[in-house]
Amino acid sequence: MARHISFGTPVNDAERWAFALLAEELPEDYLLLTNVEIPTPTGQAMEVDALVVGEWGVYVVDVKGYIGRLNAGLHAWSLDGRDVDNSLSKANYVARVLAGRLKHKIPVGVYAPWCQGMVFVTGRKGEEILVEKDHGKLSIYTPAKIIAALTKEWGLTAPHKHAVTKAQKEMVLDTIGQVAVVEQRNNKIQDFIKIKCLFLQQGLEVWQSEYNPGGWTAPWLLKVLVMNQFENQQEAEAHEQKLRNEFKRMQSLSGCSCVPFCAPLINDGEQLVLPIRMPRGIPLNIFEVEQQSTYQLLEILRRSLSGIQQIHRRGFTIGGWESHCVFISDDADVEFIDIKDNLKTSEDIAQYANTFLILAERTRQPRIYHWYRDAAKGKTIDLDEIRCDLSALIDLGVCDTVPDDIAIERGTVIDHHYRLTQFIESTERSQLWQAIHIQGNYPCVVSIYSDVETQWSSLSNIYRSLSKIYHPHIEKVLSFGQLPQSNELFIARAWAQGVSLDEVKQIQVGQPFNWFLQLLSALQYLHSLDIYHGAICPKNIICSQEKATLVNFGVGLDVAATHYASQYADPTLWAVEGDAEKDLYGLVASFIDSLVPNHLKGGSGADGIVNALMQYDKSWFGDALFDACLRILRFEFRIAPNQTYAEQLGLTDTEISQAGL
Repeated sequence: MARHISFGTPVNDAERWAFALLAEELPEDYLLLTNVEIPTPTGQAMEVDALVVGEWGVYVVDVKGYIGRLNAGLHAWSLDGRDVDNSLSKANYVARVLAGRLKHKIPVGVYAPWCQGMVFVTGRKGEEILVEKDHGKLSIYTPAKIIAALTKEWGLTAPHKHAVTKAQKEMVLDTIGQVAVVEQRNNKIQDFIKIKCLFLQQGLEVWQSEYNPGGWTAPWLLKVLVMNQFENQQEAEAHEQKLRNEFKRMQSLSGCSCVPFCAPLINDGEQLVLPIRMPRGIPLNIFEVEQQSTYQLLEILRRSLSGIQQIHRRGFTIGGWESHCVFISDDADVEFIDIKDNLKTSEDIAQYANTFLILAERTRQPRIYHWYRDAAKGKTIDLDEIRCDLSALIDLGVCDTVPDDIAIERGTVIDHHYRLTQFIESTERSQLWQAIHIQGNYPCVVSIYSDVETQWSSLSNIYRSLSKIYHPHIEKVLSFGQLPQSNELFIARAWAQGVSLDEVKQIQVGQPFNWFLQLLSALQYLHSLDIYHGAICPKNIICSQEKATLVNFGVGLDVAATHYASQYADPTLWAVEGDAEKDLYGLVASFIDSLVPNHLKGGSGADGIVNALMQYDKSWFGDALFDACLRILRFEFRIAPNQTYAEQLGLTDTEISQAGL
């Protein structure tokens, strides 16, 4: 883009279009002076459409908006058979005058640059024009060749070709006079000084600028509408209304995070200007995501979510999700500079997630990047959920992911918090380890699962459900995530003191009954929240002297798969039974199976577990409880919505109170 200095206003659409093309296509070291006056020896001045100070010479360019067939000869021109003025002759005359002025000004040892005339025939914005030249060397060009003619040696008519030096360029500017003053005037809008043009398209300009009221400076962006550069009045009015609406939106969103500050509109009659404070940081498309720490990425995501939530709560959407319209700073500040308010909230969230997905995946935190993947596909719009997850990860100290692959063995540290101390059990797809929390120095359990994509859904649901609730007889989930450089997940839980139900050596009178009631109350609580264990069996019930705890939630936790409750039941009935009924079945079957000797069961499977129940004295067991357990084992029990499980099993308040509940 050339350095463009306008000395006057273009007189027609052809000039406006030509100047915009030349300014955009010419190299940066070129100087384009438009509607400039060339002083003559007599004191008069001759206006030229454009003066181009280029690499090989100084070109006096006359712009013509001819449409049709132009026949250009050395002396006479015609357009579609009509005689028209020979514009090249006029341009060459002005070039000779300028060359004469330069020769009188040159100091000793400096040669004057070559000056020549040139005609730029635009047609209708580059179309509907055909130029036929009687002599091929005539400097008459259409938009297809004008840039090459101004930048290549062959465009010169000089007998000897020499590049224009810096001293010669300065001499040209000195001859024209007051170029710096005019440039400063053009580049100043009130206290804003234009520095660099970032965007230019027929009437719409975006400038990097500097606010300089005196004594201090601040970087700003200027969105400028030059009203007389649009094709018609209707188009100019439409763009003006669009800019005014943008100003109103930004004023309405004042105070929201991620929204840049804007100053009042400036209208000087010729142009409408919206000043916007320069966003902090750099655009997302050049932001080096791979160089950021996990903490930085999580903080960027959290701040971006806070911003979009605040914007949505004020009734607006962003819409401008191109990567160059999202700025991120080294301090994790996020700003959206193109707030269009042209989408539905759900669509805005989907585009937001798609834009920030690359950052989410770089965190290597499954609970984060899976949300962004789902949101990008329109599967979720819950911003509170992901913002809470981000805050939890930051507050708990996730730390950056270790770059090396982790070997699962004794002494290995998982997630910078959990050191594996003792192997407990494993299956084809999982391992169970006793561990210790390094900072807290308390025991816990860590499960390792292979095949991230297969296990993710169930593990994610388990974590989200159990991490937000507390019950004394339900295991406490501490953390979960993905192991670095691997396709494995981990989930950490608080250590439940005791042994599994089927390994209890000594049982005191009333102890199993208390355990049963404790777990029944836990199921009552879980089911009221639509959370189901799904795998209750003796191995998933940990018993201590006075307490029983449900552990290993979910079918995906296959450590105890061989002891799964469904092995007791009729497969056909089990397949169609509800989740709550399955949990109750597993609870009853686990206690019956563990407390009745094998030789009294009369076999395994559904019949065996019913036979085991029959070994109890019904009167000792309690008629109501015995009948309820029998109906549960036969899948004849139906849950009443307005009664507790204890009431439906025939348990009295006294029995519940004696169990400590």
